[in-house]
Amino acid sequence: MRMKMFAAETLEAAKAMIFAEMGADAVILSEREIEGGVEVRAATDKLGGGVVPSEPLFLRDARGGHGRGAENPLYSRVRDALLWHGAPQRFADRVAHEGADQNAIPGDSPEDSIAAGLERIVTCDPIPARLEKDIILVGPPGHGRTATAAKLTRRAAVARTAILPVAADLDGTAGGEQLAAYLENERDQIRIAETPDALFDALRAARAAGQRCVIDLPSINPFDQDDMASLQDLIQVVRAEPILVMSAEGHPEDQTDAAKIFARAGVRRAILTKLDIARRRGGAISALSSAGIAFSHLAVTPFIGGGLVPAAPSRLAALLMEDAPGDVIALKGAA
Repeated sequence: MRMKMFAAETLEAAKAMIFAEMGADAVILSEREIEGGVEVRAATDKLGGGVVPSEPLFLRDARGGHGRGAENPLYSRVRDALLWHGAPQRFADRVAHEGADQNAIPGDSPEDSIAAGLERIVTCDPIPARLEKDIILVGPPGHGRTATAAKLTRRAAVARTAILPVAADLDGTAGGEQLAAYLENERDQIRIAETPDALFDALRAARAAGQRCVIDLPSINPFDQDDMASLQDLIQVVRAEPILVMSAEGHPEDQTDAAKIFARAGVRRAILTKLDIARRRGGAISALSSAGIAFSHLAVTPFIGGGLVPAAPSRLAALLMEDAPGDVIALKGAA
């Protein structure tokens, strides 16, 4: 009988290595948890197997990415992290396959592998501080559109350019007052439009003066056909780029359905918000990816100044390897 001890980060990965090396007839004799994973002793009646490496197999695999699928501990770590974050199984498997299986190089970490996988799947397209076109912020209730409008305005001021914040208070919910509260220094710049005609007049005046605008639109229910029809009509009339403001909170399937509806309305970029309070971010990331919407910025703090980080696969990967609020990356590249 030939016996051998295997160590891996998960029991599933250890079993996959056992059966790959010792065959389907291998018998598991014992298993126990160790720091960083599990240790499993297995045996087989078959001899052979070649020279046993001088280092544990799971260390060699984790560094080199050897093996495919569940045989690769790095694959399992990536997939498990995504599943913990609420990403659908199919998305988690795809990211793990693209990152851990195909692109792994010696020294890769799970975060590196997630970044490599996301780079092949998602698109990141940050909004420049100096706007090339007026933008209109759209999204469901409570996702942070007004705070995002304030952050974009403050970011432009820091970059020594300027954009005109326009509160489209078409539903009479005092959105202009909230925006003014966020932008104390820029309070005098805010334009408040309480009717569609007033909004069109404000945009015409701003364009005549060579100003770019960020329009804070009232909340939109993506599952209400009338709301979406009105949004599409407004987008066509104002000739501004719709930017989806989506919270990282919520059920993954609802997020996916909503993202696809907004994509059909013409949304091509999104700002992902509330990353400072949402622990599980995989659903929102998967939702935008499946809808074909590019990641523009990540809102990782509630603060108006420096509250937006340009989206990149590496930053998304960092969020997906955390099990705590994302304030760490807020200090890296906030703009």
